[in-house]
Amino acid sequence: MTSNFAPVRVDVVIPTFNRRDLVVGAVRSVLGQTHSDLRCIVVDDGSTDGTCRALSDLGDQRLVVRSTGGNLGASNARNLGISCAKGAPWVAFLDSDDLWAPDKLERELAALAAVPGARWAATACANVSGELEVRAAVRLFGNSSPSEQMTGAQPGELLDLLRDENWIPAGCSTVMVSSDLLSEVGGFAEELATNEDWDLWIRLAKRSCLAYVDAPLVACRIWEGQTSNNWKAFVKSAADVRSRHFPGTNPEPREYLARWHQECARRSVASGHRLSAAIAYLSAAWSGRAPGQLLYAAAAATSPGLAERRLRRIESGRTIPPGWSAEVEAWLGPLRPS
Repeated sequence: MTSNFAPVRVDVVIPTFNRRDLVVGAVRSVLGQTHSDLRCIVVDDGSTDGTCRALSDLGDQRLVVRSTGGNLGASNARNLGISCAKGAPWVAFLDSDDLWAPDKLERELAALAAVPGARWAATACANVSGELEVRAAVRLFGNSSPSEQMTGAQPGELLDLLRDENWIPAGCSTVMVSSDLLSEVGGFAEELATNEDWDLWIRLAKRSCLAYVDAPLVACRIWEGQTSNNWKAFVKSAADVRSRHFPGTNPEPREYLARWHQECARRSVASGHRLSAAIAYLSAAWSGRAPGQLLYAAAAATSPGLAERRLRRIESGRTIPPGWSAEVEAWLGPLRPS
């Protein structure tokens, strides 16, 4: 794909903590972009596993490594990366356990050029297992996403989407933002333990429409090691986000909390943590008033492999549009470790 967007530098910010092998894969997916006018800024948040040495071995002058000086958290690390992105008109974010399609930046820049007034962009993504097997597709508008691959979402429409839930796919990994807009809204809220991305998207949506590419250009790993597995911290920060931006709204919908418990359970199943998976399914049954989740709790405790295979069939059948699995595999296959 060739973009008509004027050549422009994009600085990519990746925070990481003790994910040496994963962050090396993430960085390689950035350095392999078809849009090559970029810098990749990795912010090491106190790693002790040889992350810096592994990154230096990549030997690419576009790679810059900075340190927070300690384990300060993802928001602090991302904000440090933003402060290092001086002179770049655009800043993109990537989590250290996720991967990009080679044309991800190029297609986002083309979408920004095609949507008047858009000052930030996002794409759809594919949720993948720790072994990079495609599990599900996540789209901005859910299964009712527009058929056009590039579209614009106006601020009012976006705020309605973001009122009850963070609908931007893949957390931070699909998003590119104008540096000027980031400066206006102030970056990530460092006081939030989690959901800091949701908080930022709401602030961006109040000022700009979004250019959206409805294509799976990011592989988002779903696994036990994610910090977002802490559902108690998640629920508290979600309430904080809603109260600061939408005062007077009701607490998080019961169905939303149930879905979160289910996702925590799936990650535990995938990593072989039977007890934590069973507890999470029990929580989903209670919070969602869904007795059927009790069967998954029992399966997770006695036959986690069977539960995982069943869940993957359900997820893929419900969410993956025709042709998307092949599209993801075409670019994800070469990134998969042999």
